[in-house]
Amino acid sequence: MSDEIGQGSFEGRFYNKKALKLKILDLIRNKGLITKQQIAKELGINITTVNMLINQFKERNNIIKEIGDGSSSGGRKPKLYTINNELGYIIGIDIGGTNTRGILTDLSGNIIHYLKIKTKAKEGKEAVLSKVISVANETIDSSKISRDKLFGIGMSISGIINSYEGVSVFCPNIPGWENYPIKSIMEKEFNLPVCIDDSVRCAAVAEKRFGIAKDHDNFIFVSIGKGIGMGAFIDGKIYRGSMGLAGELGHITVSEDGPLCNCGNKGCLEAIASGPGILKRAREGIENGIVTSISKEINNNFESLTVEIISKAANEGDKYAYYLINRTGEYIGIAIAAALNLFGCDLVVLWGGILECGDIILDAIKRTVKMRALEFISKRVRIEKTALGDNIAALGAVQTFIDKLYSESDSNILLKSFKS
Repeated sequence: MSDEIGQGSFEGRFYNKKALKLKILDLIRNKGLITKQQIAKELGINITTVNMLINQFKERNNIIKEIGDGSSSGGRKPKLYTINNELGYIIGIDIGGTNTRGILTDLSGNIIHYLKIKTKAKEGKEAVLSKVISVANETIDSSKISRDKLFGIGMSISGIINSYEGVSVFCPNIPGWENYPIKSIMEKEFNLPVCIDDSVRCAAVAEKRFGIAKDHDNFIFVSIGKGIGMGAFIDGKIYRGSMGLAGELGHITVSEDGPLCNCGNKGCLEAIASGPGILKRAREGIENGIVTSISKEINNNFESLTVEIISKAANEGDKYAYYLINRTGEYIGIAIAAALNLFGCDLVVLWGGILECGDIILDAIKRTVKMRALEFISKRVRIEKTALGDNIAALGAVQTFIDKLYSESDSNILLKSFKS
C-alpha cells in the first residue's frame, strides 16, 4: 500500500496513509467497540481498505484486538474491534498549591495506580520539582509497569501555562515557577514525551471524556478554589487561544474598587471569590467590628480561619457568614454570565473546594447567571457540579496526552507501537 490512498470517496481526497490510519484508530477508541462495516460507513472508506488496515493493526502493531461479535440481521456476525489498552501506559501528574497527585492509566484512561503527596510549595521551586519527579517515579514503581511500556507524561499545573511551549508562565502557588520550562526539564529527566496544560483545562478535558459533558461539544468548565479558572470547549475541542493561555476567568474584573490581585490588577474575580479572597473579606469585616459567630469560633486567631468555618456558620444562620458566601456566589455568577454571553454554551460544569459551601453559593451562582446572562442563554443553560473525583485534573492531563497520540504529530500511536 502506498503512502497516498486514491480510491473511494474518503480515499479520493488523497489522505496520507498515516492520517487515514489515525482517523480509523481514533474512531475505534471513541466508539469503544466497532465493526469493520461501521468504520467503512462512518468514514466513507472502501471496505477493502478497512480490511487491509485492520489486519495491519492486528498483525504488525497490536494496537487493536477482536472482542466478540456484533449483531447481524442475517449471515455471519461481524467481528467487533477495540483498542488494545495494554499496549502502553501514561503517567498523569497534577501539581496543585496543596497537593500533588500522580496516576498511571492505560490507553483508555483507566486508572491503574494513583498516589497523593503534599506539594509544600513554600519549600521552593527545586524542592517542588524534586517532589514531582518523585511522584512520577513512585507511581511507575508502585504500578509494577515496565518503563519501556510508557508512552509519556501528561501534566496539569495550577497557574498560567503556555501549553504550546510547555512553560509555566505564572504559578501563584509555587514561588519561582515563573517562565519555568517544566516540559523540557521533565522530558530530559524521564526521556519521554511530556505535554503540559493548565489544571482547569485538563479537568475540562476529563469532563468531556468521562463526565456530564460527554455529549456536549460546547460547554465551559469553571474551577473555584485557591484560584479561579475556566476551560472552554468549542465545537468539541478545548480552546487554548493563540498563545495557549485562554480561560483566565479569575482575572475578569468584577469590582472596580476591589482588592489588589496577585496579577497586579484590582477587583479580579480571583482576588474576591477564591478561597484566600473569601478569608480576606471575612477578616476585614471582623476587624471592622462586624458581629459574627465566626469570631467566637476562631477566638480571634485569624490563622485558624477557613472557608469551612465560614460555610458552617452561614448554614447555621450567621448573617455575616451568609452574606460572605452568598456574595461570593454572586461575583462568580457575574463572571460566568459574561463567559456564557461570549461563548453561548448550554452547559456550565463547576469544580473546586469552594463549592463545598453548599446550596448557598450554588443558588447564588445560578440566580445571578439567570439575571445577567442573555435571556435566551439563561433559560437554557444547565449549571452542574462535576461528579468526577479528586484525580480529575491528572486524568485530564493523561487524556490530553492520549489525544496527541491519535493526532498527526511526530509522536503518534503508530510510531509508539513500533512502526506503521
